[in-house]
Amino acid sequence: MLHRLLSTIISIVACIAVNAQEVCVINGNITDVHTAGGAKVKKLFLVATDEFGRDVEVASARVRRGSYTFNVELAEGDHILMYKIKGFGEDKGIEVFVEPGIVTVQTESAAAPEESVVSGTPTNDGYCQYKAIGVAGIAAAEAQISALAAGKAPGWAETEEGKAESQRIRAKEYIITTSQLIRFLLEHNASPMTPFVIERDILPQLSAVYGKQMTNSISTTLYGHPYYRSLRNRMLSNNMQVGSEVPDITMPMLGGETKHLTDFRGKYVILNFWSSDSDESAEMIAEMQRVYEIVKSADEQFVIISFALNENVGEWKSAVETNNMNREGWLNACDAAGAESLAAELFAVEAAPKIVLVEPEGLAVSLNMETDEVVMRVEQILSGDLYYLDQID
Repeated sequence: MLHRLLSTIISIVACIAVNAQEVCVINGNITDVHTAGGAKVKKLFLVATDEFGRDVEVASARVRRGSYTFNVELAEGDHILMYKIKGFGEDKGIEVFVEPGIVTVQTESAAAPEESVVSGTPTNDGYCQYKAIGVAGIAAAEAQISALAAGKAPGWAETEEGKAESQRIRAKEYIITTSQLIRFLLEHNASPMTPFVIERDILPQLSAVYGKQMTNSISTTLYGHPYYRSLRNRMLSNNMQVGSEVPDITMPMLGGETKHLTDFRGKYVILNFWSSDSDESAEMIAEMQRVYEIVKSADEQFVIISFALNENVGEWKSAVETNNMNREGWLNACDAAGAESLAAELFAVEAAPKIVLVEPEGLAVSLNMETDEVVMRVEQILSGDLYYLDQID
């Protein structure tokens, strides 16, 4: 009886686990399997991008008679994210959103995988429509230029007049197309595609005010999505100044856990970027010992976070130990990306060291401090002199 009961329980748990998982099936077909280099595509790779901007291979598939299939299991709660199908050489690939359902990828030539048509699921269909608007805009401009050139003398397009007219037509159509793309994104503001393409395509073209408005236009249903967080961080980074909210960077900590800057709301954060192979950084870290001695008894108010711009994690950990930085109230982080660290990019770190002071609500008090200034500011705050309020207002 007990054995039968246990078997029943195990079966129920197993069924729940299976039902909690969904599958994204990606069926691809390549008409011409020859790459730009002339080689045949025999194997493809499905690659994701992690929160630190690094490529992570998820699966591989053999190409047989031009066809291939990827099966990606998705757990309940997994976000819909953009992956890339690679293996075409020259870092070319096919963009595809991985979500529950069957995705169809049609590629005419392996030499131009970026021209593939991806369809079959809501987000991929939406992204296909988005790209089609851009393609139509380019085609409209070229059609107008061709029609105009047809009524002119041969070689007109290469004259100064022809070049000026062509530039005018392309500029006009570019503005029209961009407005159509923005309208399309606003109409699909609950799709995970939207914050992704706004950050990549639209935000760089907008002023600070319009960039903020585009970010605010995203549906609240996406506020927990990595692409919304990334877009918002980029917007905050583009507009960062004293008194503004700072980006919520992701920090892999020394103990193995991952923290976000917002986890330390309620405290003043002394955030410093450094590198263990930089003499200037070594000097800054030595001087930070003096800062630590001042704030260690006020750990309910302050925390020091040293973010290392190292690629070698072993060297970073060794330097932390050597410099006696792993202490209560002095935290350490490193994403092993070196100078390419997304956190450093968001804080506009051109060279280490750099010290930033963030107040308890996440607003920047100072974006580039010397350690002497850090000491002075900390002592002011501990004395109750909230001098920075004037700057924020």
